[in-house]
Amino acid sequence: MKRLLLADRVKGRADSFLAPLIPALEQHYETRFIAAGPGGELAEAIAWADIVWLEWCWDHAVWATQQILKPGTPCIVRLHSIEALQTDYPQRMNWSRVGRIVTPGDDIRDILLPMVPAAVPIQVIPNGIDTGRFRPGMPDRLRIGWVGHLEPKKNPMLLMQIAHRLHRQEPRYSFHVAGAFTDLRTARYLRQMQAALGLAGTVWFDGHVADMPAWYADKGVLLSTSMYESFGMNIGEAMATGAFPVIHAFPGADRLWPRECLFASIEEAIRLIGAGRPGLYCDWVSEQYGLDRQVRSVLDLLRRMQPDTMLALADGTCD
Repeated sequence: MKRLLLADRVKGRADSFLAPLIPALEQHYETRFIAAGPGGELAEAIAWADIVWLEWCWDHAVWATQQILKPGTPCIVRLHSIEALQTDYPQRMNWSRVGRIVTPGDDIRDILLPMVPAAVPIQVIPNGIDTGRFRPGMPDRLRIGWVGHLEPKKNPMLLMQIAHRLHRQEPRYSFHVAGAFTDLRTARYLRQMQAALGLAGTVWFDGHVADMPAWYADKGVLLSTSMYESFGMNIGEAMATGAFPVIHAFPGADRLWPRECLFASIEEAIRLIGAGRPGLYCDWVSEQYGLDRQVRSVLDLLRRMQPDTMLALADGTCD
């Protein structure tokens, strides 16, 4: 079996975006996962590997491509929105050592095009939703879920305004927030607004949630107010459990999610929440973003990245 290195700089094995893929990858490759930055552990792991997958275009990817990776070593870099929008890591990469860039959405690909050499292919492979884990629950249309770190880019300020407006129309609705406060300024603001808008019994901050499938099970609506998502895992996971998605129309959202679920104004959000039909998109998300589709795409990419397959492709003896 070929040796596959999965090197995630940002997350550990349990919460990595690669975690759902690992069982399938282990059936085809001798797979090794590490969470390490620049240094000896990463260098040793790269020397061991036949194929290198660098999760996140972060400092470990810059260091590896600038100093460690040898020409000809199959290397894949999966790049998310934060690297493209908030760091200079893409500009510091030695892209000649990278065989393929993977992104979860078309909009991130478009952002990257002027940042990387045209010779480096960019492939869109959407994230996969594990519908075996996120199964339909018993959604209550009056219980609205919101998921994410409580920080400005997730736009929880808009959540509070929607909650306030909707609460005045129909006080039976409640908003449940799964996510940690990661920014003190945002935490102080939201607590202030919760009191000022009279939402103490309407907006509930549940903090970090360990069992997300159970948390989603009774949510009839998933409200996403984020300014930007390269994909939006919480949206797909919630849809799989039966929540109706109400999604702020961030750039590229119309290429990821049903257009009829997008809103630009508070009024549109409230209309969508009121008209929401729990369970409507369970089959849709399974067909569009089921984990099996992502697994097939990743396995096909890895097969094509192997030197013998690449040579066959160049010779026209493999398709």
